[in-house]
Amino acid sequence: MAPKNETVRLLVLHESQDNAEQIVNSLKNAGIATRPELIADEDELLDALKDGAWDIMLAGEITNGIPYESALAQIRKQDKDIPVIILLEKFDLEVIEDALSAGACDAVVFDAYKHLVFAIKRELANLQHRRARRKAEATLAESEKRCELLLDNSRDAIAYIHDGMHIYANTAYVELFAYESTEDVEGMPVVDLVAKEDLANFKDYLRSYSKGESISKDLRFHGLRADNSKIDAMMQLSAASYDGEPCTQIIIRRDDGEGNAAVLAEKLKEATSVDQVTGLPNRQRFEENLAEAVHAAHKDKSRYALFYLAIDNIPQINLAAGLTGTDAVIKAVAAMLGKHFNNKHLSRFADSAFTALVPALDPEKARSEAEALCKEVHDQLIAIPGGKTQQTSISVGIAMVGETAPDPAEILSRAIGAAENVKLAQGNGVQVFNAAEKAGSSDSALLELLIDAIENSKFKLLYQPLVDVSGTSGEFYEVFVRLPLADGKVMTPDDFMPLAMQNQLGAKIDRWVMLNAAKQLKEHVKKAPNARVLLNLTAESLQDSTLPAWISKLSKAIDPNGQPLVLQFAEKDVVAYLKAAKEQTDALTQSGCPVSISHFGTTLNPLNTLKHITVSHIKLDRSFTQDLSNEQNMGAIKKITGELHAQGKQVIVSYVETAQILSKLWTLGVHYLQGHYLQPPGDTMHYDAQG
Repeated sequence: MAPKNETVRLLVLHESQDNAEQIVNSLKNAGIATRPELIADEDELLDALKDGAWDIMLAGEITNGIPYESALAQIRKQDKDIPVIILLEKFDLEVIEDALSAGACDAVVFDAYKHLVFAIKRELANLQHRRARRKAEATLAESEKRCELLLDNSRDAIAYIHDGMHIYANTAYVELFAYESTEDVEGMPVVDLVAKEDLANFKDYLRSYSKGESISKDLRFHGLRADNSKIDAMMQLSAASYDGEPCTQIIIRRDDGEGNAAVLAEKLKEATSVDQVTGLPNRQRFEENLAEAVHAAHKDKSRYALFYLAIDNIPQINLAAGLTGTDAVIKAVAAMLGKHFNNKHLSRFADSAFTALVPALDPEKARSEAEALCKEVHDQLIAIPGGKTQQTSISVGIAMVGETAPDPAEILSRAIGAAENVKLAQGNGVQVFNAAEKAGSSDSALLELLIDAIENSKFKLLYQPLVDVSGTSGEFYEVFVRLPLADGKVMTPDDFMPLAMQNQLGAKIDRWVMLNAAKQLKEHVKKAPNARVLLNLTAESLQDSTLPAWISKLSKAIDPNGQPLVLQFAEKDVVAYLKAAKEQTDALTQSGCPVSISHFGTTLNPLNTLKHITVSHIKLDRSFTQDLSNEQNMGAIKKITGELHAQGKQVIVSYVETAQILSKLWTLGVHYLQGHYLQPPGDTMHYDAQG
C-alpha cells in the first residue's frame, strides 16, 4: 500500500455521497488516510484525470449515465497508472467477469466495506511496487549510461567477455591491442590476444575463476597485438553484467616489469579491507569471503562453520577503562581468537564482534571449539593501561554453511541471532543455529530442512493398515510421511508440502517415500506374502512421464508377479490436471501399478471424473464419516459406495474412530476400513488382526 503516513489520493465516481463517506470512514478505521474527491459526471472525470495525480479510483457500474467502461477508457487514453475497483449494486458474477475483462482490478459490492478495504490495500500495494519498479528501471538505465560513458573514457583497458568471447571493449582496450575499432574486437575469442607461450597459464587462470575459486593475484602475460607485436601486461578478472546478462569483466594494464600499478592497487585494496586496531580483515573483506564460501558450498558441496563472536561487556569496560583500555581488551581478544582460529579465517566484523569462517567443520566440532574458546577468554586476565587488569567473556553464535545454505545475509543473520540469544542468557556461551528448531517459523529454515531430509534420508515413514472387510486379501498399509523437528515433534505434509511444492520438491519427496517404503515392504513380504502399500503422491508426480517405468521396476524388485505398490493422487490434483491424469493413470495401469484417488467426493460431479481416468481404488473424503448418526450422511455414503461398487472400484473409508462408526460401515459395501479405532499409524508394518 501507500508509504506509511502518506495520504492516499482517492477518486470516487459515484452518485451517492453517503456511500463515498462510508468508504472513506472504513479506510480511516483501517489506518489508511485518504484525500478523496467525489465526481459525478464526465466533465468532472476528464478534469480530475487531467489535473490530478490519483492513487486509486472507485467507480459505480453506471454514474449519471456514465458506464465504468468510459472511465477505464479515459484512463487508458491518458496513459495513467490508476487502479480501478468497480462498486457493484449487488453481487453478479457476470458483471464481475466483464469488469475484469475491461481492465478493472476488482469488482466489489459497494457496501461490503471490509472486502473493499482489503481490495484497496492490495491494489495500493501493487501500485507502490509498480512505481518502485519504474523508478528502479529509470535509475538503472541512467546508471548504465553513466557506466558506459565512464568505460569509454577510462584510461584502463576494459572489456567484457562471455563464454570466452568479447562482447564489449572500450577505446583504451582497442588501442592497447592496436585495433582500429571496437567492432574489430567484439566477437573475438579472448585467447587470440594472448601469446602462445602464455596460453596454458591463461587457460588455467580462466578455469580457476570460472570454478569460483579465489584468485589472489593478477595474471601476468604477454599480450598479442593486431600487428603481431607483444606487450607485457597484467590481467584482473571480476564478475559483471552487460545488457542484463552475467559476464566477466577484464581489466588489462601494461606491466612495467615491477608491476607498480598492480602493486599499488593491491596495497590500496588491502588498506581498505583491514581493520586498523587489530590488523585483521574487516567486515567488507569478511562479507566477500562469506559470499565466496556460499558459492563454493552450492557448487562443490563444501562445508563451513560461521562463528559470530561478540564481546559481552564492552560498554562496562569502556566506562571503567576508557577508549584506550577498551582497545587493549579488543586487541587481546583478537589475539586469542587469532591464535585459535588462524588469522586467515578471522575478521573484525564490528566494534565488539568478530567473525570466523572455518572450512570442513561439523556442528558438533564447531560447538566444542567455541565452548573451549569461551572458557579461555573468560579465564584470561587482560592487562590494560595503568597497570590494571580486565576480564571479559564472549557470546558465540554458529551457523553452518552447506550446499542447502540460503544467501549470505541470511546465514550471517542466523549466526548473529544465535549469539544474541546467548547474550540475553547472560553471555559466555555458545548456540548453534538449527534449521529444525526454526522450521515452524521460517520458510528458509524449513526449505533447508526439507532439502537436507531428502538428501540425507531424514524423513520418517508411518504405516497404517487398511482392513479388508471381506478378509480375503493380504495385508494392505497406507504410508504417511513425516518431517522430524529438533524438539522431537514431527511435521505433517499439510505443513511442509506447500513450501515443498513452491520449490519443486514434491516429486523428489515422492521418490524418497516410494523408494524407502518399497525397501521396508520388500523385507515385510518375506513374512507376509502379498502385502501391499498405498503411497500418496503429489501433483508433480501426476505429471511426471518417467514415473510409470520407474515404479514398474520398483514393483518387480519387490514382487515380480504381484502388484505390491498402489499409487494414490488427490481428487483436486486429478481435476486440476485432468489431461495429464488420464495419460498417467492409463500408463501406470498398463505398467501393472494400480491407482487410487483420495479425498473423493468433494467436487460437484465426482463420478464424472472417473469417466476420464483409470483407477481401481477410491478413498472417500473424511467428510462422509463425520456424522453417520445423521441419516442424510448415511444415505450419501451408501449411495456413492453403491455407484462406485457398480463401476468395479474398491472403496476405502478412513477416519473410523469409534465402534459405532465401524458397525455402520461394515454393512455398506465398502472394501477397506481405516482409522485409529482399528489401528493407529505405526513405525513398522504390523497388522493387529484383533484391533
